[in-house]
Amino acid sequence: MRFIKPLPYETQSLLAKFYRFGKKHETRQKAQCILLSNKGLTINELLLIFDVHLNTIYNWFNEWEARGLLSLYPLKGQGRKPLIGDDNGEVIKNLVNDNPKQIKKVISEIDEKLDIKISTRTLKRFIKKTKILMA
Repeated sequence: MRFIKPLPYETQSLLAKFYRFGKKHETRQKAQCILLSNKGLTINELLLIFDVHLNTIYNWFNEWEARGLLSLYPLKGQGRKPLIGDDNGEVIKNLVNDNPKQIKKVISEIDEKLDIKISTRTLKRFIKKTKILMA
């Protein structure tokens, strides 16, 4: 059986705050799992409570031992990468400013010049996000 090593009172109170007030479900779930393991619940009991795979519990424990409280939050860089990166942003801004009312033409030029296939919605979100002023 594997348990989390006994935690100091300060760490327990911080974990309790993360469990109660954490913004993300995953953060609250990890905090509660660490607290319950500290109280002596077995891995099998934690599996029934959280309804996750055995490897997930072990990953939470390994991360906790390696990173401590930072393990409650996901690592930077997870998730889908943006289609339009920082390096392409200026080129796309110039294309939009050259053809402000012809969004399909801008999309075809982006495909030709940058070899990036994006939808009209993606381009509109980029324009709105970067606050490009169109004439």
